[in-house]
Amino acid sequence: GNWGPNAIFRFPKEGGTGAIWKGVGKLLPKDKQSYGPNMEVVSVDKDGQIVTLKDGSKIKYKALLSTIPLDIMCKFTGRPELSHNTTDGLFHSSSHIIGLGIRGECPHGLKCWLYFPEDNCPFYRVTIFSNYAEKNCPESSKKLPTLCMGDGSDVPDNLKGDREGPWWSLMFEVSESEKKFVKQDPVTLGGSAGTWPDVVRDTIQGAINTKLTDAGCEIVSIYHRRLFYGYPTPSVGRNDVLDEALPYLKNHNIWNRGRFGSWKYEVANQDHSCMLGVEAIDNIVSGAREMTLEYPDIVNKKKNMDLLYSKKGSL
Repeated sequence: GNWGPNAIFRFPKEGGTGAIWKGVGKLLPKDKQSYGPNMEVVSVDKDGQIVTLKDGSKIKYKALLSTIPLDIMCKFTGRPELSHNTTDGLFHSSSHIIGLGIRGECPHGLKCWLYFPEDNCPFYRVTIFSNYAEKNCPESSKKLPTLCMGDGSDVPDNLKGDREGPWWSLMFEVSESEKKFVKQDPVTLGGSAGTWPDVVRDTIQGAINTKLTDAGCEIVSIYHRRLFYGYPTPSVGRNDVLDEALPYLKNHNIWNRGRFGSWKYEVANQDHSCMLGVEAIDNIVSGAREMTLEYPDIVNKKKNMDLLYSKKGSL
């Protein structure tokens, strides 16, 4: 049957999803790319058309394509009221990403991702990340110590020390918002697992409750990261905000685009964000319509094979 556009998909052999965009970056001139904490934008002078970075350097622009969250860009440009989080304005959720590396064979076959609406776990989605690519886990011959048991308890003496795999892994996503509280006080797990936000402990217990793992499995790695900007949340008054804020910025030669740049949940996936950038550049250069931004219902109904990348002089 037809299980939707992502029933079959490609995935990098190593490097995760980030490897895709690193590959895209290699197509661009290296001298035009700068990354790192010192490259963070700290202010935007919309009248002088100057961006100031954290290291103090300034960049003059004619047209600025930005993925800075819309509420921040409105503050940078002196109009914070355009994006105020009111009862009918812009809203978003935060995301907690939790990863567990586990010793043994994956017991879940070829499953890729699963959704959990139940109230016996804090996460809403789990990805069996080890099923996406072999190199998402170390080789079976790699020796690792067990940090804690599957319920977060101490490791018994007979399971201590570095030992070989095989290995498998889970990636959990937990949403947080004004409407959904997430426990984040520090808690110390057993063994040598260390101290983590409470949501990690709740996730470990939730994995047992949902039969993804059991108390006797061995956890060899733990990961946690909180993304303040997780998902833009649709709201009744969102379009009214966007209809004022985005043209205001564009009138000052700022094209704010991307998941939070243009704040549209319905075109906030990675493929959408890529095309939002492509079409914004086309609009800057030639005035072309930005189909992904302006007509989400149209672009989401068809497979876009119209635009192809080619190096200069290769046509």
